[in-house]
Amino acid sequence: MKIKARELVAPNFIDLFKAVLRHTYREFCLVGGRGSTKSSFISLVIVCLIIMFPKVNALVCRKYSNTLRESVYEQIMWAISKLNVERFFRCTVSPMQIEYIPTGQRIIFRGVDKPVKLKSIKLASGYFGIVWFEESTEFKPEEIRSVKQSTMRGGELFWTFDSFNPPVNRNNWKNKDVLVEKPGRIVHHSDYRTVPIDWLSQAAIDEAEWLKEHNFRLYQNEYLGECTGSGLDVFENVKEISLTDDEIGKFDYYFHGIDWGYFPDPWAYCGMAYKPNTRELFIFDELKAYKQGNNETSDLLMKHLQETGHWKWYNTSMPTAPAEFGVKLTPDSAEPKSIADYRAYGWHCHEPTKTGLRDYGFKWLQSLTAIHIDRKRCPDAWEEFTGYEYEQNKNGDIISTYPKGQADHKIACVRYGMEEVYKRRGL
Repeated sequence: MKIKARELVAPNFIDLFKAVLRHTYREFCLVGGRGSTKSSFISLVIVCLIIMFPKVNALVCRKYSNTLRESVYEQIMWAISKLNVERFFRCTVSPMQIEYIPTGQRIIFRGVDKPVKLKSIKLASGYFGIVWFEESTEFKPEEIRSVKQSTMRGGELFWTFDSFNPPVNRNNWKNKDVLVEKPGRIVHHSDYRTVPIDWLSQAAIDEAEWLKEHNFRLYQNEYLGECTGSGLDVFENVKEISLTDDEIGKFDYYFHGIDWGYFPDPWAYCGMAYKPNTRELFIFDELKAYKQGNNETSDLLMKHLQETGHWKWYNTSMPTAPAEFGVKLTPDSAEPKSIADYRAYGWHCHEPTKTGLRDYGFKWLQSLTAIHIDRKRCPDAWEEFTGYEYEQNKNGDIISTYPKGQADHKIACVRYGMEEVYKRRGL
């Protein structure tokens, strides 16, 4: 069968189409908005893979069984028709499966209401080389993991497809998951603007443009497939940045904060820089530890600055003791004994103001031109700042006080570290 990819998939899927057929990756995560054709793409490549690899069977999953027939089942049937290979496939709904007649390979459809039931699926021949999780935000991480563990074995080649529209909330597990670099996985973004106009109805385009004009945030989420946040973000000025060691070494003003912790709250450290003329904050270094005493965290910080080469940002030669570092630490004032310990170890440990500046610290951070975070260097800081949200009462009204109880260890480090700047009069 000769396939003309450009006639089947939108232009921005061409390279991904080739990557699937060549097995360049093992996991394909497709993120997009309405009309992006991501589900159409997956259904087409699944049918192609079934035809190309005679030992490969496919399992197509939705969270709930009652959503299968009018979604993924119809989608695979559409793909079979689009490829003009209907005569080679037998489709049944009881059981819900599609058989490739020449070899007996099957595309099986299952809900994951009870993942344990999937362990009983048996194949007459071959193995499950393909698994597709449609609308994967509906699943729990452990459900997806259970399905993969139960089915993807007994063969050489495996493809996992994962498709979803990003939820608004940045704290959703899928929004976090796609930010993690994983070997063998590619994350592909798409939206309706990359699809040929004649593939979409004018009504669909008009609906998208209307929403764009009247509710741009919702348009970004639903049609562009962007995680926009819930509108409750405490910090709307956070921006991702990628900094080189050379760029970090050229900052004029450095600041360092520590949040005391042991367990379940960690000991935490952040390194940052500030440009007062543009009112921009740059967060470029972080560290955390659990169940470590003051002596251990002091040693940990020392080794971190030495072994990573970060000492070059602050010193002309590598220090051999805390007293030799050109670093001033500003910790939480709640533990005078810990501050005294760090001073005894040789750190230049500055004691912050004890009370009255917490809320103003938040206000000052919110007022900055930008809070730039190097997400690769500081994943925890990125997650905390982008996920920190105002709370709501039972009526859905926003509670005006700054939230407590949400993860904020790196945020606290930044507040402590920058206190000597924002407590100055006139700032």
